[in-house]
Amino acid sequence: MAAAMAAQTVRGAAEMVLATGEHPAVLKDRVASPGGTTIAGLQALESGGIRAALMAAVEAAARRSVELGKD
Repeated sequence: MAAAMAAQTVRGAAEMVLATGEHPAVLKDRVASPGGTTIAGLQALESGGIRAALMAAVEAAARRSVELGKD
């Protein structure tokens, strides 16, 4: 059940970005009230380095894609 809920959350967020054309940070600011649960979770993710990890993952995948395309 938790995996399904997490997947639906990500799906909903992605659909909002695509439907509105707004930057995810703008949408985050609309739902994350100061001192609330959403901002607390986001702060924990940031403290754990999630942004840097996601950026590194995208960069690694892009580099590997280029490497595979050279064959």
